[in-house]
Amino acid sequence: MASSPAEQPDPTSDDKVMSAAARRAEQQRTRYRIAEQRARSEQAGGKPSEDEASRMVAEFYARGGQVTVCPPAEEAEAEQPKR
Repeated sequence: MASSPAEQPDPTSDDKVMSAAARRAEQQRTRYRIAEQRARSEQAGGKPSEDEASRMVAEFYARGGQVTVCPPAEEAEAEQPKR
C-alpha cells in the first residue's frame, strides 16, 4: 500500500526540535569520542619519537602499504577547462 505525499503529515516544529536535538547529541558524542581518543593517546605515551615513527612507517611499507598522493583541489580545478 503506497501512500501519496498528500497523505503524509507535514513536519511540525516538534520534528525540527528533535532534529536539532539529534544534531546536538551527535556533536556531543563526537566530542566525547575525540576526547577519549586523546586520553588513550596520552596514556599510551603521547606523540611517537622520530625512531618510533620511522619504525611504524617501515612496518607499513613491509606489510605492502602504499602512499597515494593526490593533487591539491586548487590545482585540479585549474587543470580543467572552463565551460
